[in-house]
Amino acid sequence: MSPRGYAVQNRLVGSVTGLLREIRPWQWYKQSVLLLGIVFSGSLFDPAAVANVAIAIVAFCAIAGTTYIGNDIADLEADRNHPRKRHRPIASGQVSIPVAVTFAALLFAAGIALSWYLGPLFLLVVVAYLVQNGLYSAFLKDLVLVDVLIVAVGFVLRAVAGVVAIDVFLSPWLVVCTFLTALMLGIGKRRHEMDAVEDAAASRATLAEYTPETLDHLFVVVLSALIVSYSLYTFFGGGEWTMATLPFAFFAAFRYHHLVYTRDVGGDPKYLFGDRPFRTNLALWGVVVVGVRYRVPSRILEVIA
Repeated sequence: MSPRGYAVQNRLVGSVTGLLREIRPWQWYKQSVLLLGIVFSGSLFDPAAVANVAIAIVAFCAIAGTTYIGNDIADLEADRNHPRKRHRPIASGQVSIPVAVTFAALLFAAGIALSWYLGPLFLLVVVAYLVQNGLYSAFLKDLVLVDVLIVAVGFVLRAVAGVVAIDVFLSPWLVVCTFLTALMLGIGKRRHEMDAVEDAAASRATLAEYTPETLDHLFVVVLSALIVSYSLYTFFGGGEWTMATLPFAFFAAFRYHHLVYTRDVGGDPKYLFGDRPFRTNLALWGVVVVGVRYRVPSRILEVIA
């Protein structure tokens, strides 16, 4: 192969790998929020529901990839001033803007097609998610406090989408707890960014208006509200055995607080999954939740009796 051929091949490989990085496959864990509806509605072992949620997750991965690319194009200059984000494919020049736009259009078409397959109501939630992301990129990200609130709304829309995909009742407890969890993670991320970046305002405009003390207080307030809300859910909305999940929920919240202030992991919640105590606790919480939601303790007692 000629030197020119090698150059073309290298550019092609660089663009493909850059596009894969642009859609953030390491952040697809965010779509796990769509699983909350199928678990807590008691539909986990319904094949049709499982198939619909799987399609919904793929649709949201495609739509999320579209928004990531759009945000990176819109935030090009700010990302180049950020110590970590400047290495993103578009900011670094690895992927050209025309190539990124074309790929985003393909992802968008795939996401919309799958959403329509799941029904008009699911498509409506996806459109709301796109509008929310568009408004965030356009100006809401520059409004102090609104920036973290609107990101939390995006996770609520994911949770709602998971419920709509399988056509079950939307519990207000699911909305409240999802919103507070996402808000807590968002505030933890802002707190990390304030310490990690020399010129915070250059990478994110709202950081110029936050103070460490404000974020610390907000973090504790939201964490407390989350613990209370989840506790109330176990008392009034989850059934008698759901209170068995409380120790795991408390540990998860306390552990995140501990990690934010001692291990500096608030910048990206994905690092939580690298923490063995947190990961183990999350797995145990999942096992207990499935056990109590599907009446395993009651069935054991019936067998014993």
